[in-house]
Amino acid sequence: TIGELLGQLYVAKYFKPDAKVRMDVMIENLRKAFEIRINGLEWMSDATKKSALEKLYAFTPKVGYTTKWRNYDGLVIKNNTYFDNLRNASVWAYNENINQLGKPRDKTRFGMTPPTVNASYSPTSNEIVFPAGILQFPFFDPNADDAVNYGGIGAVIGHEMSHGFDDTGSQYDKDGNLKNWWTDEDRAKFNEKTKALGDQFSAYTVVDTIHVLGKLTMGENIGDLGGLNAAYTAFKMTKQGQSNEKIDGFTPDQRFFLSWAQVWRGNILPETAAQLIKTDSHSPGPYRTIGAPVNMDAWYEAFDVKPGDKLYKKPEDRIRLW
Repeated sequence: TIGELLGQLYVAKYFKPDAKVRMDVMIENLRKAFEIRINGLEWMSDATKKSALEKLYAFTPKVGYTTKWRNYDGLVIKNNTYFDNLRNASVWAYNENINQLGKPRDKTRFGMTPPTVNASYSPTSNEIVFPAGILQFPFFDPNADDAVNYGGIGAVIGHEMSHGFDDTGSQYDKDGNLKNWWTDEDRAKFNEKTKALGDQFSAYTVVDTIHVLGKLTMGENIGDLGGLNAAYTAFKMTKQGQSNEKIDGFTPDQRFFLSWAQVWRGNILPETAAQLIKTDSHSPGPYRTIGAPVNMDAWYEAFDVKPGDKLYKKPEDRIRLW
């Protein structure tokens, strides 16, 4: 309930104005990159491309924190009555929600508090949201080079943009209305490509005979594939992206993909993985790490991946969606 109140303290300490400026620039660069990629799609008609671009440029980005902090007048918090504080906060939040009935929607609201480590896309409002909590290492570092930031938060920005064009988001238009803006032929081609992506992830074995559920994780896998591709396109438009200067022994492209891997690498108990696989719409971290790059020619070139290598995928089998 008081997340925005605490959020003001968090933002003041951990999300400086220069970080917000850099994020705003990256978002617009990702938007340009996505435009380039949409225009270059060979499988999509000009009519559907036109609608997709209209939706892309209608995205409303929200970065870091709200532009209008909530007013907590009337909420009583004491330093020695924990349960009373919980009750007071619940009553205050209920009354706050009731007071919004019949009023225009406040479009400055985030839906998440500033310290939240998450990002989101809303198909009904066509907005992408990045609280200050996710704009920290390893996702984002305002002092890091472009390769690291585009491989991290850049791919997250692209991921949320891609949700506007995934199996669910693609059913909504630029104004957030449930409306079909696709030709039948384009939708059929899209479904064909997403089926291939689902099959790829369903082939990954998590524990014993338990596999990733390609259909359940479809939207997130589309987000990862589209997002990483868009982030790479945006990165290649930067000065570093056009150079071959190594840092710590790694080329710019290698640093880009290593940043992606660093964000999603992880290790969990097999029992936990077996449970999550049934309900989580995200693929497990190890498969998010490899699932998108194996479909990108740039990844093969960056690490000299060749036929016979464990993760090698034939060029004709690499899925090119967004």
